[in-house]
Amino acid sequence: MFILLFFCFISFGLPYGYTKSIGEICEDQGIYPSQASIVVIKEKRKLFFYLDGKFVKAYPAVFGKNPHNQKLYEGDNCTPEGMYRVVSKRVHEEWSRFILLNYPTWDDVKRHRKACSQGLIPLEGDRCVGLGGGIGIHGTHSEILNRCRIDWTEGCISLFNRDIEEFFPYIEQGVLVFIFP
Repeated sequence: MFILLFFCFISFGLPYGYTKSIGEICEDQGIYPSQASIVVIKEKRKLFFYLDGKFVKAYPAVFGKNPHNQKLYEGDNCTPEGMYRVVSKRVHEEWSRFILLNYPTWDDVKRHRKACSQGLIPLEGDRCVGLGGGIGIHGTHSEILNRCRIDWTEGCISLFNRDIEEFFPYIEQGVLVFIFP
């Protein structure tokens, strides 16, 4: 275990030093926040936070245990890709904060039906396994997993707790979240 921790710190660096807060960045750039949006790029392993259409800050992210594929069904451990909206947000005992997305959307339903008809989804009895739900953006119960870039969720996007806590106050119901491969 010690060797793994040592490797992670050497490879990915020690915990972040001071970076400007969202408030400081907005003041420097003359942004007066009213509308947030989020862009996630799985390949870059980043969540990009925007206010009023202007880039503010990027955060490291980890994903479902199967991070490279599009989510098709419950239990595939993939993070969905597409355009989503924030449904709700709350403080979470285990992951600090949780931002629920409106997964599945109609596009997800169509993709699921097509994959089911092609035999790409396992059966549960005589029906395809369902789409699942409860996908969101949240903190972590183990900072070391995030620091080592280990994809550990069942399909959600996980950030360091201090990162989600920083932009959480700017998130309201209806905020757009774009998730790209």
